Amino acid sequence: MRPVGRPPLARVVALGLLALLLVVFLVGPVAAYIGLLADNGAALENKAALLQRYRALAEARPGMASPASAPTLLYPDMPEAQAAALLQEAVKTAAAAAHVQVQGFQMLRGDAIPGAARIGVRVRASGDIVSLRNLIYAIETARPLLYPDNLQVQAHATAADAAGGPLDFQLDVSGFKPEPAS
Repeated sequence: MRPVGRPPLARVVALGLLALLLVVFLVGPVAAYIGLLADNGAALENKAALLQRYRALAEARPGMASPASAPTLLYPDMPEAQAAALLQEAVKTAAAAAHVQVQGFQMLRGDAIPGAARIGVRVRASGDIVSLRNLIYAIETARPLLYPDNLQVQAHATAADAAGGPLDFQLDVSGFKPEPAS
């Protein structure tokens, strides 16, 4: 006979093993989750510190020109012919820097858009694909603002294995000036 109120030893051992398995099972995923939270917290702290550095740089703006000396986006208020000549000269300079051979220019009719007047030039030129890319980049990053449009590219008939051969292309480039006062 066994004493009343005492469970058998096998039952105590089984309950102990069950409790140990529950502890091991819960501690494993919980510990992994706590580790994940700690890693995410550290990453969040790093990003917050980076944000603070960017905010400090944005407030200080080292090397930024004052608005009075900042490059303008529009050509100055001048006659359209003068602005077109400046546009043509800017495109010639960009083409020379990009090693593009300009074959000709055609002045495009100007448009009035709200707040500005558009002046344009059509450029016929030739060069390889790298030169064309460099020309478009130079036009897109120029100041005053220039807008490339209507690009048409035609390759010369050469051997199929001649990669990077010469291209003929035509490109419309627009610049903007303030709308003339009426």
